[in-house]
Amino acid sequence: MDSTANQLRRREFTSLAAGATALAASALTLPDPLIAQGATANPPLEIAEWSYSWIGVEHATLARGTMCNGMQIYVEHWVPAQLRHPYPVVLIHGGYSQGSQWISNPDGRRGWASLLLEQGYKVYVLDRPGQGRCPYHPWVHGNFDRQAPTFERVAAGIPGASEREIAQTLATLGQPMANNPITQSVWRSRGAMLLDKIGPAILVTDADGCFFAWLAADERPALVKGIATLQAPAQALERQPPERRARLATIPSLILEKNDNDAFPAVLQWMDSSITKAPSPTTTGADPNRNTESTALQLADQGCFWVGVQRKPMSYGTIALGQMYVQYMIPAQKRHPYPVVMVHGGGGQGTHMMGIGGRPGWVHYFVQAGYSVYWLDRPSYGRSPYHPDALGPSHLPNVPPFEGLIQSPAVFNTAQWPGPGGMNDPIVDQFMACEQGNVSDEAFHSDLVWRGGAELLDRIGPSILFVHAFGGFFAWGVADRRPSLVKAILCMEINGNPFAAQLRWGLTAGPMTYDPPVTDPSQFTLADHTEPPDSPRPVPASYKLQVEPARKWKNLRGIPIGWLTSEFGGGGSPVANVAFLKQVGCDAEMIRLRDYGVLGNGNLMLLEKNNHEVFTVLRDWLEKKVPPSSDRRP
Repeated sequence: MDSTANQLRRREFTSLAAGATALAASALTLPDPLIAQGATANPPLEIAEWSYSWIGVEHATLARGTMCNGMQIYVEHWVPAQLRHPYPVVLIHGGYSQGSQWISNPDGRRGWASLLLEQGYKVYVLDRPGQGRCPYHPWVHGNFDRQAPTFERVAAGIPGASEREIAQTLATLGQPMANNPITQSVWRSRGAMLLDKIGPAILVTDADGCFFAWLAADERPALVKGIATLQAPAQALERQPPERRARLATIPSLILEKNDNDAFPAVLQWMDSSITKAPSPTTTGADPNRNTESTALQLADQGCFWVGVQRKPMSYGTIALGQMYVQYMIPAQKRHPYPVVMVHGGGGQGTHMMGIGGRPGWVHYFVQAGYSVYWLDRPSYGRSPYHPDALGPSHLPNVPPFEGLIQSPAVFNTAQWPGPGGMNDPIVDQFMACEQGNVSDEAFHSDLVWRGGAELLDRIGPSILFVHAFGGFFAWGVADRRPSLVKAILCMEINGNPFAAQLRWGLTAGPMTYDPPVTDPSQFTLADHTEPPDSPRPVPASYKLQVEPARKWKNLRGIPIGWLTSEFGGGGSPVANVAFLKQVGCDAEMIRLRDYGVLGNGNLMLLEKNNHEVFTVLRDWLEKKVPPSSDRRP
């Protein structure tokens, strides 16, 4: 990167740090939400449609296989039940940041996405290529900065901010793509693709997000009805080519040099007074052509925050380590006393819980059933940024090739997969666009995740844990550390068999609290067991358990545990895992979908065509173990 570009990125970083707290000031008339209790004085959010998509997914053919080329953007959208404005608003983050900056503020107040929904605007929040939920891959996006963002630089950019606000701001910061002709070509094309999909829109940008907006407007001027630019880098517009400036001059614009208390009201007033009026929108924002199952939600509140933010000293300052992104939705009508915490598997991220291809996911179903829901991006995945100085090479996000998953009978080849399968399946593209990560250092990852998970439960209170595939270890370690705060555990196709591969401590790569105590895995005495002939699906013929008398999991006794398994799922043996849990004293049972007449599912049952039917099975199990509020006895 040349010195001019490097200076620009440093200015953008400072601008971002200042803007992150200033964005919070836009809603100073609203009291802080009581996130831990799910209570809020904010107006409820009536949402006709909520979903996401990846735009601009393209394949690259490398020696190790076919993979996404890293140029896609992530777009999350909300449609209010009462749509009062003709044009949607697209919120474009800047600098080292990501779309989360528009979902919540560092002090916990509602972000601009929700504030615009309150005003009746349809809202799109995007993550630019290589940022936020879009995996950053050095072989595509360039080497990581030699220095990770630091607490000191963020604190200098937002004087007077609390320690929590500084940590929350720093936790968001990842690696921006260098602003060069190649990057600008990607921004231009992806911005045009987005506008072609959603139609005429208003673009609101922060810091260097203005470049994305200006390039998109240059490519699709008829589809950009206005551009509001907050804290653009110094002389950014003047550096644009004259012909581009001339075209942009025909589009209504608002430029704010500061993100102060007046920023949000000023943008609202400008949109109302300066944007050319169009025919009145319909009274509902629902798309009549969408999937027949509703993605509508009635929310008391929504937002995001980070947990598990640790400090790591470096020669150039103190950097963040282990942060974990949490997004949440609180239903307007809570019918269950405990929230659900959802943890993704393998190399994925929290989007696994949000459906796919515009279809509703299990976040929708849980919220519609009256549960508060918190879903995570584990450290170094999705919106939880990776930097080698923080997490080392074992967490370097790797791009998985398509071929391995396409050829697996448990993933895209099941009877319930919602697309045709194969290399040209657009639903497969939507899945692979989020995939990244390396799961070879489970012990280190466990330590990070358990710390953040315990902090999350300390914040939100007693909860139900729902874990998928590789993310399964989250439940064991968090319950071990906070047993009184875990009311039930639902496991879905968790990876690995007892005491196999990395699971040296039984079902975990890190130590658990055993009774009698275990200080080293060599203290376990193990014996082989044979898989029964009526196993739910093909699995290894044998597995290991402790020789009796077995050591017990001291802190998980009495917590209901359901192990959900399909016909073709991946991961470990359901029989072996449930047998292990029972041997260590847990209240565990296997939930076999075939016993409920639910057939044809694989490891990705939460995304498959009958995901609502599968959800009904687990919901019914939960309501027996942890009844809704109205059914609870004194």
